[in-house]
Amino acid sequence: MTGANEDWWHARIPDGEAVLWAGRPDQGYFPPRFAWAYKGMLVLFATLWLASPWLFDTVRDFWKLFFCTIGFWFVLWADRFARSQRVYVVTKENAWKLNKDLKSKSLKIDRFLNFRSGRRAVLFSRHPFFAFEHLSDPDAALAALHQAQEASK
Repeated sequence: MTGANEDWWHARIPDGEAVLWAGRPDQGYFPPRFAWAYKGMLVLFATLWLASPWLFDTVRDFWKLFFCTIGFWFVLWADRFARSQRVYVVTKENAWKLNKDLKSKSLKIDRFLNFRSGRRAVLFSRHPFFAFEHLSDPDAALAALHQAQEASK
């Protein structure tokens, strides 16, 4: 993470908090966890478009397919955009889910905080809307969280 565009999150960390780990979600077109579903939808839409002259009798059916396809592409774009604007940071005191344009979240690290590694993610018990998702190496984040938790005791 080098460069002026990717270092925006340093200004959001309070002074005095040492960064133990920082990471970004996967930046690919499809998030690894849902890639099979997205690819299946792409195949479905391609098949519908190829078969549309024989399947649809009215222009209204064509427009329904058109707007569903546009909606699907928007969802793909929005998901990738949201992941590109997100950084996960673990400091000695907090776990941060920083968003460049949207609201950021933090979670206090203490001895009562429970977390576990999921499939390409770090999940926090009792905090269902706070997770480090789509990570290429969740073990590094987990190690930093354990280190911060040990320091807080």
